[in-house]
Amino acid sequence: MLSPIVQLDRLWHCGWMPAADVVLLPLCVGLALLGVIATGVAWRRGNRGRVVQGVGLALLPIALYFSGLLSLLWNAVVALGGWASRIIFSPAVWFGLTLLGVCVVLWVVGGIVTRRSAAKAPAVPARSGKNAVSAPKTQLAPRGGKPAQPAAPVDEEMAEIEAILKSRGIN
Repeated sequence: MLSPIVQLDRLWHCGWMPAADVVLLPLCVGLALLGVIATGVAWRRGNRGRVVQGVGLALLPIALYFSGLLSLLWNAVVALGGWASRIIFSPAVWFGLTLLGVCVVLWVVGGIVTRRSAAKAPAVPARSGKNAVSAPKTQLAPRGGKPAQPAAPVDEEMAEIEAILKSRGIN
């Protein structure tokens, strides 16, 4: 009888089992066994809710393996490792990372400039003419100060209404 390692080695060399599966399948079985042990501990303590959760977590690595999601993750990690090993000697990758940093800096500076220019924007000019309604103008408050009082209304009727409101304590 052959040992399990020799059997896996033969399966791998004959092309039936890819190299990632030689690593991932034993890893999944080990993680599932750890989940079963944790579930047994929860069973002995009498925590039924944790038992159900433990069974779900114990089955998770096997489900990821059979669905192909684990090999997808494995390929992503291998690709990331290959990229990280090429980054040291590749001027093109360094140029790309530098350009990415410039993009981030420009985005942040653009947001700051937009915020400051919106704070310093001039007020919309009022229409002129005999039928134009004059709206009270408000000014931006200086930092840390109270907002400026609105300008006095131009219309006499509005001035009277405002005087009545002020006499009753309404601003």
